[in-house]
Amino acid sequence: MIRKVSLGLASVVLVAAPTTAMAASFGFNLRLTVAVQCNVQHQATGFGVVSGDAVSLGTFREYCNAPAGYDLVINYAPGSLEGTRIIAGSDEIILNGSGQAVLSRATGPRVRERPIAAIPGEQGFDTDRFELRIIPT
Repeated sequence: MIRKVSLGLASVVLVAAPTTAMAASFGFNLRLTVAVQCNVQHQATGFGVVSGDAVSLGTFREYCNAPAGYDLVINYAPGSLEGTRIIAGSDEIILNGSGQAVLSRATGPRVRERPIAAIPGEQGFDTDRFELRIIPT
């Protein structure tokens, strides 16, 4: 009986030993690819409220998971809004009437929400087209 138990125990050790040694020497690599997704969502909360010279355009939430970052671009009707100052959080630009301007740049992925306001130029708000877009870099 003792011989059978010893032989059985020796068999288990011989079978388990190579498995343990092989497990330590094998591995696998896992690689995932995440699609770049960027969007801007406008909320009209506070839209039209005047504070000094600035008119509130509400708030917006920007999201982009691009590893190298992105540009937040304003598109508007060319020839309009010349001299209008756009203020989004701590970023501020003056539009030149070209129809497009970079409001801010991010150097990596980001999610943030911030208020947006405008101080009209000499021509006032002379367009009904104004859009925020994210362009991954």
